[in-house]
Amino acid sequence: MTDAAPLSPPSRRSLRALDALAFFAPDIQGGVGPFLIVFMAGTLAWDTQRIGTVMFVSALVGLAAQAPAGALIDSVRHKPRWIAGAIALIAACLVAMSNRPGYGVILAGQSLIGAAGALVAPAIAATSLGMVGRAGLDARVGRNAAITAAGTVLWALGTGWVGHAFGPHAMFFYAVAMALPTVAAALMIRSRDVDPRLARGADADADTGTQAQASARPVAGRWYDRRLVVLLVCAFLFHLANAAMLTLVAQKVGTRAGTSATLWLSAGVIVTQLVTIPIGLAVGRWAPRLARKPIFLAGFAVLPVRGLLYLLADSPAALLSLQVLDGIGAGIFGVMMTLTIGDLTRGSGHFNFALGIGAACVGLGAALSNLLAGTVAHLAGYGTAFLLLAGIAAAALTLFALAMPETRGRRGPLESAPAASALTTAAP
Repeated sequence: MTDAAPLSPPSRRSLRALDALAFFAPDIQGGVGPFLIVFMAGTLAWDTQRIGTVMFVSALVGLAAQAPAGALIDSVRHKPRWIAGAIALIAACLVAMSNRPGYGVILAGQSLIGAAGALVAPAIAATSLGMVGRAGLDARVGRNAAITAAGTVLWALGTGWVGHAFGPHAMFFYAVAMALPTVAAALMIRSRDVDPRLARGADADADTGTQAQASARPVAGRWYDRRLVVLLVCAFLFHLANAAMLTLVAQKVGTRAGTSATLWLSAGVIVTQLVTIPIGLAVGRWAPRLARKPIFLAGFAVLPVRGLLYLLADSPAALLSLQVLDGIGAGIFGVMMTLTIGDLTRGSGHFNFALGIGAACVGLGAALSNLLAGTVAHLAGYGTAFLLLAGIAAAALTLFALAMPETRGRRGPLESAPAASALTTAAP
């Protein structure tokens, strides 16, 4: 095995199944997503503080599972089967939440959904790396992002239409129906088409000689350096600013659009994803040729602009049209976060663990974002909340611009003795 390619080319069946998994899984892994907010605000008539508390507690449970989930994905061989099990658990939670929509059931169900969903993203990333290798990872991650965006369009259209035509409870059962092809796609991926060492980022071990030499490498505190820490802090700040923007938009639309709220929210999600499709494909195409940092900076720069523009928008149409900017920022961030972590963990065998830590930082930022913005909106109004989020986004942009070095073409800490010595080592 080389450090750039899997043991053998994957079969067409497994590649198509991975496409299907990227299409269905990221949507169902979050349950009914932002439509749960509309359900709680409209059907259950909960106030913003109670909604924010539910989203915060459930997200807190989910983010606590992120790093262990990544470590688990690093250690298991048949990663797609774990995706199938996680999706089945999510479907069971959705059935319970629809049948008994009380505070405790929704809180517990959404928490379980967050914990089970933590397995999905690192497992898909690991399967992708194990199939196509380093040389094909940039294009594959971009392809996954574009396919996921297309799947989200179908999910948003279906969920919005089902909720509008058959009532809010039907949205849950539509999500359960979407879980069936997700499980089927995961089970169709052949285990022999996924190189297990490559899938956990241990491909550079082959360059060191023997397996004993690879196992003797330091693990705790040695496989990461300052660059990863900076990246994780920036990811936390980005989602501290980003997550609650859609939540606040959903709440404003829910109070002003009445029974049409689900349709408006569906339109906003669709706009975001239609923009994400070409962004993901473009980033995947150009990432192998360009430096990582300028592309990533563009994604960070969009967010504070979006937050400020929300101050000028009041109608549902104006609010949701700004989701174009969300599609640009989210499309760039999703692809570049995975690729940058891949750069920084090359040869460590901890690719998925690092993705899990990254997802935990993202989840923590998102949870605190909903709690913070929900409280500020309750006390001082939506305008103040959007202004606060824009300020946090500007801080994330500044930190990334000043403290994060370029990672493309740089060696990981296990491939560079000076960088592996300690966290305090200056990044190259």
